[in-house]
Amino acid sequence: MNARPAMPFEPDLDFQPSRVLRVYGMRRSGNHAILDGFLRNAPGGNAVFFNNCKKARDPIRTHRSLELRRDGQVIRAKGPLNAALSQVGQGPLAIVSVEDAMPRPAERPLWGGEEQTVLIYRGFLNWSASLLKKIKGNASYGTVERTRIMTTACRTYGRALKLASDPGAMVPVLYDRWIASEPYRAQTLEALGLETRDLGLGDVQRYGGGSSFQPDTRDAASLGTDRRADQLADDPEFGILLWLVAHDLELAESIAEHFPQDAERILRLAETAGLSIHLPGRTS
Repeated sequence: MNARPAMPFEPDLDFQPSRVLRVYGMRRSGNHAILDGFLRNAPGGNAVFFNNCKKARDPIRTHRSLELRRDGQVIRAKGPLNAALSQVGQGPLAIVSVEDAMPRPAERPLWGGEEQTVLIYRGFLNWSASLLKKIKGNASYGTVERTRIMTTACRTYGRALKLASDPGAMVPVLYDRWIASEPYRAQTLEALGLETRDLGLGDVQRYGGGSSFQPDTRDAASLGTDRRADQLADDPEFGILLWLVAHDLELAESIAEHFPQDAERILRLAETAGLSIHLPGRTS
């Protein structure tokens, strides 16, 4: 039996958001911290969040979890999906999140109306350290499997940096700046047509188990997200990953373009692990 072709929306559902944000980003890039900021500033306080959807597929069918907000408060979904979506009223903000994948050049609208694409990304060193730390928590993965997962993720990360360099109509959001700067958060929200009534960092979101390094921390402002690479500096697998990245000319140059301090630290951290590398354009 042939599978039913993908549809832009479920025809039997009466769901018409007023604004749609399609959000792409790698795992451990601070996606949910930023998305929580979007949701807290939804116009009118009403929003639907389709979490971890499959790329180029209908989010109604493929979302892994659903979050509803009405009048700025998280509410519990009740009944069938159609009834649950109706709980947020007419014309809410809809956020569709896709992880570990990058957007296509031209994607067909989901529900009509105003729609924007957002790319969330993070500095390479702290992102890769956070992802590796998370993967190490899975006892079923050995070193070789972890290396495979990390190198595959690095390839997609490289595509994210290319999109951030030439975003077109896309709105890139750098997690490092989002965490550090309230004016940047306000500027980002305004670019997306959202309100700016709550510019705080909110609580640590529990999606994906929360922080890889501080799983019990609830206050996002107390997370040391800018120190993850230092916390993993003595890890031999992290050193091997940095060695591989430093010898991938295209990826290393992209990192140096966006995060020159990360490029220099790649050398130092890899050398801490006993690996000798040479970054492009650097003499020693």
